[in-house]
Amino acid sequence: MKNRIQKIKEFLFPGKLIGFRIDFERENGKALCFLLISGMVISLCSLLYSLMKGVAFPTGAHPLEYVLFFSVSVALLIGYKKEMIRSGTFTLYVWICLLLTWSLFMTIGEPREYPSYLFFFFILVLPLLIRDAWGKILILTLVFSAAFILVDYFAKDSPHFPLDMVYLAACVCAALYLSQRMIHERISFMETSFTATKKADHDMLTGIYNRRGGEHLISNYVANGITGAFMLVDIDDFKHINDHYGHAAGDETLKAIALALQNSFRETDVVMRMGGDEFIVYAVGMADLNHVMERLEKTRAALHEIHPDPSGGGEHVTASIGCVINLGSYPDYDSLSAAADKLLYLVKEEGKDNFKCSAIEYKG
Repeated sequence: MKNRIQKIKEFLFPGKLIGFRIDFERENGKALCFLLISGMVISLCSLLYSLMKGVAFPTGAHPLEYVLFFSVSVALLIGYKKEMIRSGTFTLYVWICLLLTWSLFMTIGEPREYPSYLFFFFILVLPLLIRDAWGKILILTLVFSAAFILVDYFAKDSPHFPLDMVYLAACVCAALYLSQRMIHERISFMETSFTATKKADHDMLTGIYNRRGGEHLISNYVANGITGAFMLVDIDDFKHINDHYGHAAGDETLKAIALALQNSFRETDVVMRMGGDEFIVYAVGMADLNHVMERLEKTRAALHEIHPDPSGGGEHVTASIGCVINLGSYPDYDSLSAAADKLLYLVKEEGKDNFKCSAIEYKG
């Protein structure tokens, strides 16, 4: 029973959607802009047509509706473009509710023998414009369908009411089915794209960033003047590990090293494998020399806990680390890497299994 309820919840409110909330918000913002611009154009054209038909400014309900519709559309569009309206999804829901409510009032004013084509059109099209949990779209559609049934029952002649209900059922079923399919396919597509991007940006063996993904992130941080500690980590005598314990043990050691580096730093920090036995860490915002030195010492101790021998004993892993603190003066990734590489070379000359750190500003 619990599994069945969980499946229903996942179907109505897919948990996968949470990971793509920002992307869906962006798409809903585009749909909102489309609706608002369409509303302005239609209402303006309708108003001009009404003016052309009459010598003076026409009076009555419809011209006032056009003016109100146009004014609200302009206000919402300006507010959204200037980011006064933060949530495109919420505003899209509000705007769709206004359109559906307006179409319900139009149903009352239509001849009693005419089907309510305007409401049917909106109920068929509008759910297709929203990117959100399908359960919310279902609730929106069913609430307004129920309201339409009540309005239509009292507004239409009894012989035409059943025909309206047939049209309504057909439009609701089509809208909900198409909406569910579109959202499901969109989530599947975004999952596939995310997986492909992750594979392209992450090291297959260790799961951390590879050179492509890590360099891209660090380059963006440096280009935007975001401070941090750039650490070049070179595992000492890794060839000996492969030769003595085998390549399988070497791969397990690399995985353990990557995990130790991840655990030594925060999720916001960039941990990447350059390839082979070289790793790079960019600790975002870590600019205090004493703090960086403490973190390097802890990292060194964490690496000492790793033993390449599958039995768990014997020698431990050591690394030579060159670290440069970027206070915002380094122009790009290459300059940081070159400065850290010089310090790494000094560590290796002095006997390895150590680190050197510099907070000197970049001088070109």
